[in-house]
Amino acid sequence: MADTPGPNPFGYADHSPFAAFGAELVYGLLPDGALTHVSAVPSGLACNCTCPACGRTLIARKGKIKVEHFSHHGAGTGCGKNAETNAHSWAKEVLDRERRILLPAVVGRVGTERLQTHSARIFKFARAELEKTLGDIVPDVILTTRSGQQLLVEVKVTHPCGPEKVAKLRGRGLATVEIDMSAWRKSSDRAKIETALIDGASRAWLYNRKEDEATERLREQIAARAAAVESAERRREEQAAAETRQREAQARRARQARVDQLVHAVVMAGASASEAGKEELAQMYLGAEDGDLFLADDTTCGFLVPSDRWQAALYIRLIQVSIGENFYLPYIDLDTALRTIDDCIADGLDQPVPDDLRGDLPEGLRDRWFPRDAVEDYLHHLCAMGILQSDGAGGFETSDDRVEWLEKRQAIWKEGKKRRTATDSILDTVFDAIPVLEQGDFSLESWTKRPIPGFDLSLAALCIADYAIWSRFEAALRAIERMVTGGVAVTDMLGLPLEGECRRAVTREHLKVAAEADARERRLRTSASLAMGAEAEAWLTATLGVGAPVDLARNSEAGLAKAQVALDVERDRIAAQRSAELLAEDCRKRLQAEANKLLDKAIVPMFLKNYDTMIGASPWDIAIDQPGLYRARLTLDAWAARQRRSRR
Repeated sequence: MADTPGPNPFGYADHSPFAAFGAELVYGLLPDGALTHVSAVPSGLACNCTCPACGRTLIARKGKIKVEHFSHHGAGTGCGKNAETNAHSWAKEVLDRERRILLPAVVGRVGTERLQTHSARIFKFARAELEKTLGDIVPDVILTTRSGQQLLVEVKVTHPCGPEKVAKLRGRGLATVEIDMSAWRKSSDRAKIETALIDGASRAWLYNRKEDEATERLREQIAARAAAVESAERRREEQAAAETRQREAQARRARQARVDQLVHAVVMAGASASEAGKEELAQMYLGAEDGDLFLADDTTCGFLVPSDRWQAALYIRLIQVSIGENFYLPYIDLDTALRTIDDCIADGLDQPVPDDLRGDLPEGLRDRWFPRDAVEDYLHHLCAMGILQSDGAGGFETSDDRVEWLEKRQAIWKEGKKRRTATDSILDTVFDAIPVLEQGDFSLESWTKRPIPGFDLSLAALCIADYAIWSRFEAALRAIERMVTGGVAVTDMLGLPLEGECRRAVTREHLKVAAEADARERRLRTSASLAMGAEAEAWLTATLGVGAPVDLARNSEAGLAKAQVALDVERDRIAAQRSAELLAEDCRKRLQAEANKLLDKAIVPMFLKNYDTMIGASPWDIAIDQPGLYRARLTLDAWAARQRRSRR
């Protein structure tokens, strides 16, 4: 089939065969039963055609105003089947030409299940007949094979095949397929429309005996599966019932065995309870903090020792907190508690006894507390005593108040350990310094255990004493440490053999004092020598207002400071004196030089040494600074004037 349609055989401008599916009839039957288009016959009654739908005579209308078409001859408006007749006639023409069509798959359906017995396939036939009457059924097209096998084809353009017609087809066993061409109603592509008719459009069986067979076969399969499921379910139920009966029997045997085991264990526990192994537990009982911690109970069974003994063992092994290196706050659950005292419990009695099992026990054991219940009751007793508290999830932990108290004790222990470590370090230093002969029969171990002089507390008690007492002891001990490492002698020896060390310390102190005095004297002498030169020795030994400078320096650093101040004063005095002498020397040289210029040389010595009442001294004596030099110059001017007058 060509993709592009050729000349329009229908005589319309539109190439779509469905353009003729309107009100005007365009197909007619020739006397020999052949289907023909109006464009292929003469006009008028000469067309010699009848209506394919109703069989009435047709007239070919081929005017120039309307498109050519057939109309029914005679009165009336025709049979009213023009559109359907056109579509069916066109389909018959295409099928008669192609002689093949795609048949849908054969599928049986039951509910949502499907069973396909035949795949979709191309059906080939020998001829196509248009709307041939089969009794009261008029199919659109009938396809017939060479062997006479027939297939009815219904072409759906606007309306599907009605249920009554489908029922008739099914009732008469006529294989019928319906092709849905509604999607191509407005298409102009003849090639695509023909392809859709042959194998492209959706199609379905209106009736096919093989689909009924497939449906029946599917029903049989579903029934078989259901029967298999029912049979399997029955087998499972029977097996489950048998297993239930077996478990119940096993449970009854196990329950009875457990009852026999419990009774035997209780009897054996009572028979084997002896004094063997109880001594350790008795010591634990005596080592507990408070006898009130134990719960008196004569209703228990299954224990190898009395109640207070296993309670003491549990308390000391698991609950009592040890202050020291191994300090920790335990978390206790029932299983851990039972394992902790497994040596106190008869074999097999550490597990819970179910309530339904108690009813099978001998009457004397039904109301007794077995180990698990008794241990749990004791843990709750410790909660009431404020030792433990329940965490609400079956476990127990140290109560908050007790935790606070224990942590304070642990903090004291840590501080005590820190203090003892520091003390031991100091004592090691001290005894490394004391000669062995001076230690005599002194025992450091005994010293640590007896009250230390001045404190009336042992070393262990001092290490955990309040801070004021400890700090006083620590200060005395560190003073001793400083003494044996070269420091000054102490007065409080804390009962330690330190007499020889004290004597050596006193000697060291005397030597140290003398060495320090010598050093201070050397410092002062060096400073004095630099400041005063040869006059330094006289000044060092001269008696000042507070004593000789050298004696002050030897006495102390403060005396050295006073001597240094006096030396600074003396140095400043000497410097000032030297400066005045230099100034006087300079002024006198200048006065003498000026006198030599103004006076006769023989008169100059007389002028310099002559006492002048006006200045109250001789010029030489007064010319020691600038003011004196000025006044001496006035006197020189007077002498020079007299000398000039005498020469005249």
